[in-house]
Amino acid sequence: MILSDTRKLIQKLIILGSLLACLGLFSTGDGTKACSDAKNNFLPCCSYCDTHPDSQLCAHGCLFGCRAKQ
Repeated sequence: MILSDTRKLIQKLIILGSLLACLGLFSTGDGTKACSDAKNNFLPCCSYCDTHPDSQLCAHGCLFGCRAKQ
């Protein structure tokens, strides 16, 4: 009984790991834009800050060279 429960748990963990790996692959697809500087990953585009100057997102600066989706 314990052996069968352990097998089921291992199978579930393998399936979960596979799904997470697929999610990781899809999230790095063509539609995403990665930033080479890790500290700037959470900064908004400067085009967003130009149109929303009072936004809290822009309080710590913005990234040049990217365009916010309108």
